[in-house]
Amino acid sequence: MGWMVRRRTVRRSPAELLLAAEALLLLAFFRVCLALVPVRRIVQTIARGPASDATRGDAKSDGCEAEATVGGAGRGESAAACPDVAVARRVRWAVEAVARHSPVRFVCFPQTLAGYAMLRRRGVRGTMVYGVARSPAGKLTAHTWLLVGDRVVLGAEGADEFTPVERWG
Repeated sequence: MGWMVRRRTVRRSPAELLLAAEALLLLAFFRVCLALVPVRRIVQTIARGPASDATRGDAKSDGCEAEATVGGAGRGESAAACPDVAVARRVRWAVEAVARHSPVRFVCFPQTLAGYAMLRRRGVRGTMVYGVARSPAGKLTAHTWLLVGDRVVLGAEGADEFTPVERWG
């Protein structure tokens, strides 16, 4: 399996490898932060100020067609028509690829925080959503996901089963 990962890595562009390196650093950073710093302080820090000097607003204002998820079935044409969706897809790829291939487990919260920070650096406005649900056994469970406009960028798996209780961004 290791040689397959190396083989696919060689086929990646330098820009994609840098994006994956950024995702790795942010995932590790936010994993440590979540263990040491209150969530409100983390969110206030990364959500402070404008997204960037080139903030484009949300994806809907650009005339983009609606899709259920950024990585959903409608790949291709709409990404060219909507720069925010194209950026969100690249960020999604980087965060998910690093989380999938890392020996360390990165759950939804550090993935959402890393994706949000990466989008902000690129001038794309996102919204982090924190939701809760009860398991069949009655246990309270939580999940976070990242939106750009009304599109789920990260954390789409099972997000519709959770009731949003907090939104940041």
